[in-house]
Amino acid sequence: MKEKRFHNRGFITFLTGLSFLIMTITGVVLYFVPHGRIAYWVDWKFIALTKTDWDNMHIVSSIVFAAAGIYHIYYNWKALVNYIVNKVSDSMRLKKELYLASAISLFVIIGSIYLIPPVNYIIEFSGYLKDSWVSSKEYEPPFGHAEELSLKVFTKKMNINLDGALTELTKQGITVHDTKESLKDIARANNTNPMILYSHLKEHEQKKALPAGTIWTADMVEETFSGTGVGRKTLSHLCDELEMDLEDVRARLLDNNIDMKAEETMKKAADRYGVHSIDILKIILVANYKIR
Repeated sequence: MKEKRFHNRGFITFLTGLSFLIMTITGVVLYFVPHGRIAYWVDWKFIALTKTDWDNMHIVSSIVFAAAGIYHIYYNWKALVNYIVNKVSDSMRLKKELYLASAISLFVIIGSIYLIPPVNYIIEFSGYLKDSWVSSKEYEPPFGHAEELSLKVFTKKMNINLDGALTELTKQGITVHDTKESLKDIARANNTNPMILYSHLKEHEQKKALPAGTIWTADMVEETFSGTGVGRKTLSHLCDELEMDLEDVRARLLDNNIDMKAEETMKKAADRYGVHSIDILKIILVANYKIR
């Protein structure tokens, strides 16, 4: 029996359709996946795949879809040119439809960039779904990409005695072969996640107390709080940590034309006023500080 020849058009059709399907599914998952800092900290998975896995699949399937489309145009170039030439006169009768489709596409682009309603509602709902994974403060890492640090570096940064940390982890049934291993690798080797590891070590954390009556400078605020996740904290939470009166802090912020609610995060307020979270913290801590 004669072997059937390979059908290029059929192959491209199937490849385009399947890559589009994969791209759509991964896009839906990435719409509600938790924010990166949370996903990596708790080693989040959906259908046994991590956020990185879904990201990679989405990127690769998008490239394959685009490549298949380009190949499809190349392979059918003559037919497409003839079709376009023959339909030019017909398409001229669809001016309204063309203008409306173009206007919608342009609005989607501009709306996504400048967060114009109702496009911003789609983006905000995605943010709501992503934030909904955080049911307690423990889900928040102490700082960005904490899971990437080795146990040795992490304990030093968090002011935890390394020997005490190893003893505690052993007591909890966690095996550590090398303190130079990252929290992520140690957690996966023990079928857990970095958040759980930190929960075992947190009680051994020694808070670095500042001398009473410390007079803050802008540089001191930068050195002390940069990279500690200030932006994710609410004003109320921050005031509790700093042992400052909430209403006094709000009054100080109002003097600098920043109206911030108690349960509003630093980042959300900073974005609204076009500044950085650390700048708002400087207003709170540094006497007579003004944002330039």
